[in-house]
Amino acid sequence: MVRKVIRLQREERIIPEGSSVLVAFSGGVDSVVLVEVLLELKGFFRLKRIALAHFNHMIRKEAERDEEFCRTFAEARGLEIFTGRENVKEFARKEGKSLEEAGRDLRYRFLREVKKREGFDLIATAHHLTDMVETAILWMVRGSGVEGILGFEPREGDVVRPLYRVSKEEILEFAKAKGLSWVEDRTNYDMRFFRNRIRHRVIPVLKTANRNLEETFLRMREILKREDELLKRLSRKVLEEAREGDECLKVSRLRSEDVALQRRVIRDWAGVRNLSKVEQVRSLLRRGGEVNLGGGLLVRRRGPLLCLKKST
Repeated sequence: MVRKVIRLQREERIIPEGSSVLVAFSGGVDSVVLVEVLLELKGFFRLKRIALAHFNHMIRKEAERDEEFCRTFAEARGLEIFTGRENVKEFARKEGKSLEEAGRDLRYRFLREVKKREGFDLIATAHHLTDMVETAILWMVRGSGVEGILGFEPREGDVVRPLYRVSKEEILEFAKAKGLSWVEDRTNYDMRFFRNRIRHRVIPVLKTANRNLEETFLRMREILKREDELLKRLSRKVLEEAREGDECLKVSRLRSEDVALQRRVIRDWAGVRNLSKVEQVRSLLRRGGEVNLGGGLLVRRRGPLLCLKKST
């Protein structure tokens, strides 16, 4: 497992030499293993500083226990730890968001506040290869395009994922071999959550057909990523050629292209990810009319042009 982390760093250089890294630390097995690996490879990465940040969502009864575990864990390893808390349920209700989305928003807000205030360069999260497979299946079921299936990158902006090529199985094996302790989040086993059904029911069935499911997915992802990059370059070229002013596109230029490029151009131009909405806009290439994109935006066919307008 450690060799995979080393190989990722050598090939991708996700963590620059001399970086100060703030680890998003839940106390679960993934984040515990991430910290242990970073400490073990501190010299290899040439890290200047490692610290932990724990965010208490104030949802579960065990939240206080988890926070105390994180403090004890940090103290035992001589690491700084920064803690924050907020009522995620209340925030979700006020903002009209799901608990998962609200928790993610507040957690990253907290992490970036600590990063800025304390002078860290990067935030390290414990997302791993099995997480990425789960995410890809989730988005595939929802009808995502290639971007959803591709999942996340080993580095996105100030967020790095050193366990990107490591499976959950390998994380658990490492933790047990090292005799590590961690806290369990019982909601990870609640089958009311669709992601948990993917994690505990779908993936185990898929692995009976291919025990190297995660590695196979990673190879497929690399192929899709290269093809996606090519399509992005082509769609950017078509978009620039189809532009008529700041708000319109030439219908004739779009109609001359393949459906795949039409969809990408419309999606990037209108800023819409919903495939159904993209198809509704694409239908305007053949006829007149308008499509309400939501959020106060309309796409209207005006003779030879498609124009993006604010709805009144």
